[in-house]
Amino acid sequence: MHKVNINGKSVQLPQNWIEAAELPSLRARFAELLEYLYVYPASGATYHHVLRIMLGTSQPEWKKLMRHFFSDARSEQQRDQSSQALAELLNLVSWMWKEDLTVAPFGSIQVEDESWLLFADGFRSMSFGELTDAYIHAQAFIKQLIEGEERLNMLVATVCRPEKDGDYRKDPKWNGDARQEYNEHITAIRAEKLKGSLFPAKILVLVYFLGAAKNFFSYFDLFDSDGSGPPQAEEYPGQSMIKNQHLLSGKAIFGNMSETKRANVHEVFQFLEE
Repeated sequence: MHKVNINGKSVQLPQNWIEAAELPSLRARFAELLEYLYVYPASGATYHHVLRIMLGTSQPEWKKLMRHFFSDARSEQQRDQSSQALAELLNLVSWMWKEDLTVAPFGSIQVEDESWLLFADGFRSMSFGELTDAYIHAQAFIKQLIEGEERLNMLVATVCRPEKDGDYRKDPKWNGDARQEYNEHITAIRAEKLKGSLFPAKILVLVYFLGAAKNFFSYFDLFDSDGSGPPQAEEYPGQSMIKNQHLLSGKAIFGNMSETKRANVHEVFQFLEE
C-alpha cells in the first residue's frame, strides 16, 4: 500500500490487484472501478472517476475538490501545482492499466431471476473441458470470428453458473465447486438469456478469465514464456487443448472423452507437463 495525504485526509492506495480487492474502502465499489478501467473508453473523465473511487470520494465531494483546486480564484501557478498533483496520483495507480486482472470482479452476476456464480480463484475446481471451451469462446470473441457478442455470451454462460442444489458441501465426492456441473448444451441455452444485456459485467468476466488463464498457464512449462497460450500458432483457437483431449482419452489416462473433459485442469496440466 502507498499512503497519500489528500486535503488533510490520509488515504491508502493499493499497488496490486490483491491489495485492491482486500481494501475495505474499495470492496463495495470494486466492480464500478473495473468498469471505468475496462469498459468505458479512456478519457480525462474516466481517469477522474478512477481516482475518485480509489480515494474513496463521492462524486459531489470530488466535484467540490476540483472546483476548489482549479477555480479562477487560484493563481495559474496554483492550478499547475494541482494538475501536477493529480498526475502524480494517477501515476501511483497506473499499474491498473498494465497488470492483468487476477482477482474476481464480483462473486456472481444476476441473470433474470438467477444468480450465476463466477469460477473459483486459480481454476481450483474447473474441469479441462470447461477451460478448453471457455478459452475458445474468449479467443473467438476477441478475434470476432462470429460478429457480435455471441461468443462472449457463451464464455460467460460457461464460467458463470447457478449454484448447486441441496446440501452439496456435505457430499464426500464434492470437488469444491459451488456451481452446477458444466454442460455445454445447457450453456448454449443459458447464453440466450444474456443477449442484449449485462455488457459491462460480461466484459469484466472476459477480462478476469483472460488474466486468470494467463496466470494459470504460466505455472506450467507447456506454453510461451509469457504464459499467454499455446506455444505454436494455431489454426483455430484452442486447437492444442482439443488435440490433448483426444490424445489423453485415446490412451484412457483419465478415462474416455467425457471423463477426460470432466478431469480437473490442474491434474491434466500436471500430467501433460510430466
